Amino acid sequence: MKNFMEPESVAIIGISRKTGPGSFNLMESMIKFGFSGKIFPINPNATEILGKKVYPNVRSVKDKIDLAILSTPREDTINCLKDCVAAHIKAAIVVNQGFADADSRGKEIQREMTEIARKDGIRILGPNTLGVLNNFKDFTTSFMPLSKEKAPVGLICQSGVFFVGARKFSGMIGKGIDLGNACDIDFYESLKYLGEDPDIKIIAIHMEGLNEGKEFLSLAKKVVKKKPIIILKTGSSETGAKAAISHSGTMAGNYDVYNAGLKQAGVTFLEEDGQMMAAVKTMLNLPAMKGNGVAVITFSGAAGIMVTDALERYGLRLASLSPETIRILAELSPDWMPLGNPLDIWPAVMKHGTQKAYCVALQAVMNDPQVHGVICIAIAPMMPEFSFLDVSEALNNIIEELPCKPVLFWLYGPNPEEIGERFEFKKRMMTYPTLEMAAWSLSLLRDRHSCLDRENNKLWTSNSVI
Repeated sequence: MKNFMEPESVAIIGISRKTGPGSFNLMESMIKFGFSGKIFPINPNATEILGKKVYPNVRSVKDKIDLAILSTPREDTINCLKDCVAAHIKAAIVVNQGFADADSRGKEIQREMTEIARKDGIRILGPNTLGVLNNFKDFTTSFMPLSKEKAPVGLICQSGVFFVGARKFSGMIGKGIDLGNACDIDFYESLKYLGEDPDIKIIAIHMEGLNEGKEFLSLAKKVVKKKPIIILKTGSSETGAKAAISHSGTMAGNYDVYNAGLKQAGVTFLEEDGQMMAAVKTMLNLPAMKGNGVAVITFSGAAGIMVTDALERYGLRLASLSPETIRILAELSPDWMPLGNPLDIWPAVMKHGTQKAYCVALQAVMNDPQVHGVICIAIAPMMPEFSFLDVSEALNNIIEELPCKPVLFWLYGPNPEEIGERFEFKKRMMTYPTLEMAAWSLSLLRDRHSCLDRENNKLWTSNSVI
């Protein structure tokens, strides 16, 4: 995969002579993205593009080429790949559509591509793909604009929409591999690469179909011991499965079988669109939760009841607060205030102010051995006129001194975006758009700990002498 992700020289076969806005010129996009390696444009109908010499074919390039990117009519694909083989190129990305995602002729051409990969020593990514993204090396093969962030998030997908729309899917990408139709390079090799990559701490996957299921599951079991894997499997319905065949040419398979197998491997298996971004944010930034006991701190009694219902849906429970925790909180609250979990601290706020009341409450529950995680409900006021209601800075000032337990927030009020960024400043507290999403996210951390604990127990048992 190194030739795909970290090439020093790239040939672009079938490059457009058009440049500028709306041309989708891949070389122009690559240069703007910051790629500093050698680029060899290939087009028999041009001599110069963007000031670079253009070659009629890759065989006429005398320099070593690490990666070829093919953007040619499908009928020319096989001959271009054979040229790549003759030029001793070891990696190729086929961008265009119209192969197994299309008609019988397209399927036949893709079978020929697979045969070339197996026999002639060239690896092929695609077809029907945007290729790769490596923000750590300022490299992309996407002709569409992408965000540049050196984020420790690796993405494997079967559609370029998850590259271009990353901020709505995974939230960010540091490195990405779009498999497209996956005629050769598939999920297994992509997972192996990202699993061994020190730049990547978490792996997000969009999966339509999986061809090497047994091998992938075996590898996933090993990778999840080091870094979380989160999979959104699409094609769960009969209609969706048929659409997957027409989109990427892959069989979607039995959804329930995928679900069971991936969960058994320790993978976080997502059921719905919109969950990936929250899952990535949660598992990248927050620690695994070592039990089911949750403390709820709230300004609102009604919101406390809502989160209680949500916790139960995900197999979590309200923690029984220790006598010491109750004692500390009683010193803040009026004598008439009943104390328990959920912990309504609004009366304490009225006596001592938002910042002191919230800081004392969070410190108390975080130090409580019965509490394994905390969901907090707070106000997101407009700034600066209502800054006295914002507790984000005060809590960030104490959070690093507290035990390493997950703390999740739901914010209500007119300014959740700005205040949410303030809460997440040190990456020790994360905010969520709904209480349901917060409770679900906390359950992922419980499941992550269960997975790691199960593996540690297996290791301990296998090393024990009986």
